[in-house]
Amino acid sequence: MKNLIYLMVCGFMAISCSSDDSSGNNGDDGPGVNNCALSELTAGETKNFNNPCAIAVSPSGMVAVSAYNGFDIDYAILADVKVALSYEDYKAGNYVASLQAISPEAMAFDDDDNLYIAETEGVAGITIYKKAANNNYNYFKTIQNNFVNPRGLAIDDQNRLYMANDGTGKILRFDDPLNSNGFEIVGNYNEGIKGVAIKGNIMYVTNFTTNYVTRSRLNDDGSLDELVGGVTVSHATDISVRGNKVIVTSYADSSITVFSDCEFTNENKTVYNNLGKIFGTAFISDTKILAASHDANYTMVIELN
Repeated sequence: MKNLIYLMVCGFMAISCSSDDSSGNNGDDGPGVNNCALSELTAGETKNFNNPCAIAVSPSGMVAVSAYNGFDIDYAILADVKVALSYEDYKAGNYVASLQAISPEAMAFDDDDNLYIAETEGVAGITIYKKAANNNYNYFKTIQNNFVNPRGLAIDDQNRLYMANDGTGKILRFDDPLNSNGFEIVGNYNEGIKGVAIKGNIMYVTNFTTNYVTRSRLNDDGSLDELVGGVTVSHATDISVRGNKVIVTSYADSSITVFSDCEFTNENKTVYNNLGKIFGTAFISDTKILAASHDANYTMVIELN
């Protein structure tokens, strides 16, 4: 926390799109497309899924959705994780793998479509399933090291894994998670960190307890460079980033907040309270997000207009 406060005092500022933070005025959708404008969100098609929680989409388009059954009962409960080759396959119920995990609240794919699952209770670790040649998934290993409520997971463009260790307020980086359980502490935050998202050399971290989302720059070696922005979001939970679109969920408040990466400020945001209690999200295209509507027992496509 002292480290974070120091960064906030010395480096806090909102920045516009520039080449050094992997942003551009035309965003990632091509010339002439102004992704810096805030998107409007509208509810789209739904698919029945019991207690959906975490959602991950791989670079190749694979989709994973986990259930979470312990909010109102007991925490360390086995839950389903469904994996499909594409969103269309997921929508049709054509799964290549049906896995199970204990209290899976976050997931991430690496560049090879291997799946990492944060099991928050009981296991308190990161379970890895490797993709097989037949597109099925085989259990590989579980990383455990006195983690306290491991939550958000993210993969950077070097295939390094980052994890939000909620109970200690630390972001951990695993440089080679398939071959080593070793990690480095990237940053010290308050307890309550839930979501992590990385775009280029920019890392976002949500904090449910402090109602804050930080935007920090990473060095080439994956270490924390400086804080370059921060916004207030009540009960910030999950976060997804694509192009210059930043989507933050607030499960406890039944709201979603939209930011532009170009102007990541409290003055430039839109809050939506009409989409239900959304937990995890992931982009399935530049204009569509797959969202876990946990209490309503379905996943929903949210359109960005």
